[in-house]
Amino acid sequence: ESSAITYSLESGSLPAGLSGTSTSSGYVITGTPDAVGSNTTSSFTIRAKDANSNIADRAFSITINAPATQTFTSSGTFSVPSGTTAVEVLVVAGAGAGGTTYTGPQGGGGGGGGGLVYSPSFTVTPGATLTVTVGNGGSPSPAGTGGQGGGGGTGGAGGNSVFGTITANGGGGGANADDTGGSPGGSGGGGASGGASSPGGSSTQSPSAGAPGFGNSGGSSPSGNNAGGGGGGAAQSGSNGSGSNGGAGGNGKAYNISGSEVYYSGGGGGAGKNNGPNGSGGQGGAKNANTGSNGDSNKGGGSGGVRNTGFAAGNGGKGVVIVKF
Repeated sequence: ESSAITYSLESGSLPAGLSGTSTSSGYVITGTPDAVGSNTTSSFTIRAKDANSNIADRAFSITINAPATQTFTSSGTFSVPSGTTAVEVLVVAGAGAGGTTYTGPQGGGGGGGGGLVYSPSFTVTPGATLTVTVGNGGSPSPAGTGGQGGGGGTGGAGGNSVFGTITANGGGGGANADDTGGSPGGSGGGGASGGASSPGGSSTQSPSAGAPGFGNSGGSSPSGNNAGGGGGGAAQSGSNGSGSNGGAGGNGKAYNISGSEVYYSGGGGGAGKNNGPNGSGGQGGAKNANTGSNGDSNKGGGSGGVRNTGFAAGNGGKGVVIVKF
């Protein structure tokens, strides 16, 4: 009779995290398999033995699939796989552009990093289709003109990035020399040196759809006669300009959702004044001041402020959306 049959693991092994038990109805496997870095198959043999010591063996295998990752570097849609009720998601907005000098050797502020929202377990509906938007980096003001650089406020905007109901705000633009201050944004842009005090832009990034949001303010040019402040980053605020020294951009935050640790959403460096040292870009795709280089694409890093008249700052870095499921 079936009640007299016992079942055992004769050879091989179950995937880590699973265990088996002999019951009257068969060998029952329970538990939650451990995560794997690549698809992993475990082969094993189950033996059935009755009261008269008659035996029968049968081979089985179980494959544990590694999580899949989909990276969006441009806008599109995400189709939720069948059976998937939660995903890990990183949403990084486009960054702000640094400020451009137009009145001489004064220092422009660094562009703010793109706002960043991260959820280790964002609820989704199997079979649903979610809209994905990847924000572009902000464009600087043309060389030789007034106005602020790209950002979440005025000027060319660091575009928002969106995943379903999650929104990361575009980074704030760094102030041009003599502007009133850096633009607000996911992380704010830095203030610039000039004839008046120039504060850094504030952060507009807050939690979105229940997922944590990250952003910080830009550094200022506090006395109105200091160098440009650094743009804010996802992990820290930009540093203030100090005398002739440009402020450093704030560092971004690191995640390994893509399979390796990567920093995102750093703030651009503020430009020095009167040949003073330029500020360095924060870790996370940002650029040093006075290079005119674009922030790293798909990392949401701000571009640096510019000191030399006639040169425009680079564009802010484009954002990215990464989904792991």
